[in-house]
Amino acid sequence: MKKILFILIAIIFSMNICAVNAETGSNNSTLEKLLTGSDEERAVIYYTMASTYSELKDHKSAVEYYTKAIELNPKMIGAYVGRAKDCGDMGDWQCSLDNYESIKKLRPNDPNAYWATSLYKTNTKDLDGAMADIDKAISMVKKPNATFYAQKAWVYLEKKDYNNAVKWAKKALRRDYRDEYTLGLISVMAYENGRFEDVLNVTNDCLKHGKVAKENHVLLLLRAKAFYYTGQKEKAIKQMDDVIKLVPENEEYILLKDKMQKGEKID
Repeated sequence: MKKILFILIAIIFSMNICAVNAETGSNNSTLEKLLTGSDEERAVIYYTMASTYSELKDHKSAVEYYTKAIELNPKMIGAYVGRAKDCGDMGDWQCSLDNYESIKKLRPNDPNAYWATSLYKTNTKDLDGAMADIDKAISMVKKPNATFYAQKAWVYLEKKDYNNAVKWAKKALRRDYRDEYTLGLISVMAYENGRFEDVLNVTNDCLKHGKVAKENHVLLLLRAKAFYYTGQKEKAIKQMDDVIKLVPENEEYILLKDKMQKGEKID
């Protein structure tokens, strides 16, 4: 099995190196670059190896080779991003945060770097730091996207400040009524904290301000479930009819409506 894995890595690695060589116009062999190439060339090779391990879900090895690339080229942004992702895949949020803090130092005017550090500070429960960073990110752009506002909503949610969480979730969805990050956040608000009235509050706002919201079956599904959990069975069933009209091929939604009609427990 190890031999097969080694062969697979070698094949993918060779393909990636060929792509790198094509982009740089270099004819040097991979081994020659590793032995005699510049630090920048060797860093690219280690970065490519790290990316290959990442694709194979060997996150530990990926982090190791991203680190080698960074040691040779401390300004290689992609290596920090890659290492942050693989650290996150291993559940090491502090490692991910440290990498984005490094990016922040290299790119102090990049709002996305502050959004990312806010995200990982939320995961590590540094909520004041997370709020400071997302506020900084929002202040750096004229029209923040939905994800920026949703991140601020998440920090408020973690702080148990539900009124402000709702406020910023509304702002996020007004930017993009299909934003999956925000819709996921609303789901968390409902199922982890029992805030189904807040879900209705947010979705009411969406339907009031955006016509496109009426075509978003995920948003309408959240609304139907919120109606059901707050004892409004008939409204829940009617809302499920709207959901099924949008995605009639989804049998799970038909079964969900049937459970609601029977008054059964739903997920």
